[in-house]
Amino acid sequence: MSQPSNHFVKNTILKLLGAIGSEKEIKKYIQKFSSPEQRFAVIKVGGSVIRDDLDNLITSLVFLNQVGLKPVILHGAGPMLSDQLEKDNIEFSFIDGQRVTSEKVRDVAQKVFIETNKLIVDNLKKQNAKAVCIYKDVFNCAKGKSELGLVGNIQSVDVSTINDALENDMIPVISPLGQDPNEVLNINADLATIELVKAIKPYKVIFLSETGGIFNGENKLIETINIALEYQELMEKSWLHSGMKLKLEQIKTLLDHLPKSSSVSITQPINLPKELFTDSGSGTMVKHGFRIKHYVLPNDRVENKFKKIIEASFNKKLVPNFFAETNKLNVFMSSCDRATIAISGDHHIPYMDKFGVLPEAKGEGLGAGLWHEMRKTYPQLFWRSRANNPINNFYMSICEGCQKRADWHIYWIGISDYSVLQDCIEFAVTKPRSVI
Repeated sequence: MSQPSNHFVKNTILKLLGAIGSEKEIKKYIQKFSSPEQRFAVIKVGGSVIRDDLDNLITSLVFLNQVGLKPVILHGAGPMLSDQLEKDNIEFSFIDGQRVTSEKVRDVAQKVFIETNKLIVDNLKKQNAKAVCIYKDVFNCAKGKSELGLVGNIQSVDVSTINDALENDMIPVISPLGQDPNEVLNINADLATIELVKAIKPYKVIFLSETGGIFNGENKLIETINIALEYQELMEKSWLHSGMKLKLEQIKTLLDHLPKSSSVSITQPINLPKELFTDSGSGTMVKHGFRIKHYVLPNDRVENKFKKIIEASFNKKLVPNFFAETNKLNVFMSSCDRATIAISGDHHIPYMDKFGVLPEAKGEGLGAGLWHEMRKTYPQLFWRSRANNPINNFYMSICEGCQKRADWHIYWIGISDYSVLQDCIEFAVTKPRSVI
């Protein structure tokens, strides 16, 4: 087998180093994803990605191979199938997003899916990434609705061929084709992904798409979604509709059948390493999530948990008199006890005194979920942060205003009166340190 070209390896490294964070971050995630108890990832690749972004797809998959991770790939080929059917003058239609599959459509689909599978595998092999085509004997089906024709409803998934490939250090690439006892059936690739994930129960599920995530009503990327807190709220939004609404429903179905440690991401091929190996990620990550608990101190048990999170997050000690010196401290804490926010009543405008996430939990969406719930209680808020704090980019993205001083950046939300704002800024600047 030929070695990957020096040019390709160099370009791969340059592309991906520009997207990935520190070596420490990368090692942390590789260790997390290399668990012997749980498969690494199922990656569903949309047909439009294969057609329009194949180079970046192969680049990212080769990178995963180079760091020793073997994902399971399931591909679609919808656009290519439609193009071939039109070229062959074969009529086709859709019902509720599923292609009506006549015998002629099925035969073309089988041909296109196998060609697409081989295209991915051949390009991986060219770069010395061992991969294998799997386009049969995985999905055992029964015929679905009669009006859909030769479309299969998956009854069971045989993962033996997939496991054999992984045990032999190969990347399995799977086509959405199923069998009943008599013939080959077409399968919706997203539905095939759901059943495959249920059978494998991987650490990560990734949908590679051209859009690269779920966007809100202002067309801003939603970086994390906490299903436990946000699912119903999101499903009621008018801007979440059609394909993305269906995708979120499917993701919730996936997570309902996965271990709590699993998560689902939507991202673009070139951003796949950043989504996997950095705390900030790139795309939309959806997790089972957690509930938020709200406490009013004093409470010795909560204070001990709060102290542990803050000291680990800041790598500093909380001042000994922190709880005694603060008036009416309201604490929000994740149900997993790994992230917390403290709101102080020392000023007539609520002051966010502390916001911390355990280092090993960064990148899991805990902070964003915690912030989301805290803001429901506090529409008005101000806080400060050291000028060199790496979280300042996040603060700038969610604040309504900021004043930068030499040592401190002061942020605020919901404060429009200038004299009140000046008083808040002065309070924040002169407040004694709470960690040392």
